[in-house]
Amino acid sequence: MDLGLTDKVALVTGGSSGIGLAIAAKLAAEGCKVAIAGRQQSKLDAAAAEVPGARVFAADVRDPAQVARIVNQVIAGFGRIDIVVSNAGTHLPGRIEDVETEALTQHFETKVIGPWALAKAVAPHMRRQGGGRFIVIIGQAGKVPQVNGIASAIINAAQHAFVKSLSDDFARDKILVNAVCPSRIKSPLTDGLTLYNEVFLGRSLEQQESRWGAEVPLGRWGTPVDIANAVAFLASDRASFIVGSNIDVDGGHQRSIF
Repeated sequence: MDLGLTDKVALVTGGSSGIGLAIAAKLAAEGCKVAIAGRQQSKLDAAAAEVPGARVFAADVRDPAQVARIVNQVIAGFGRIDIVVSNAGTHLPGRIEDVETEALTQHFETKVIGPWALAKAVAPHMRRQGGGRFIVIIGQAGKVPQVNGIASAIINAAQHAFVKSLSDDFARDKILVNAVCPSRIKSPLTDGLTLYNEVFLGRSLEQQESRWGAEVPLGRWGTPVDIANAVAFLASDRASFIVGSNIDVDGGHQRSIF
């Protein structure tokens, strides 16, 4: 199916590996001109080699000045920005006594202040060109709090509030704001993740992975490409009446009806 994304300009933050890299590659395959932002130049160079035609920009999204700079660089290089995918950030595990306040603050800066600064920087450009797409990747902890993921739970919940509020603000300008919510996705993040209940179950990583798969109605882990497909759909005109929504891409794992 042709999604009509040819020659659209897409900026993907946290795009140098895992889900972000898969999103960048999918958008490029759909005909987008892709800009990839990340903190580590070596990883950005490797990503550029994997995504034909992509340009890379080094920046830390916790710094609003750096966010504004990469937006201006993308505009200067491509002439416009049609799609922004805010993917920077990771999971911050641990009970409240395990998570230092400084780590929580940095997590908040990456996953809330970063998208905030990104939206502020890109909005004037999208308004002038008549619209755009702003898509935030939000992990399942924002909807399914866990005792050993309290930091991610509160930060990701804040991301959901941001998406819904921002969608109300931007919809009149035809800037559609939505979220894609992954769970049980096999990526570099989950490769190094201590899985939920591992200490109580006393199982090996392989056994834990099997349990994760068993908890998913589809019976398998997802892949970064599964997330990328949802992002490409939301970026297209086929999603032109979807705004302020969050799409779960989790094989049916989440049990909430809200």
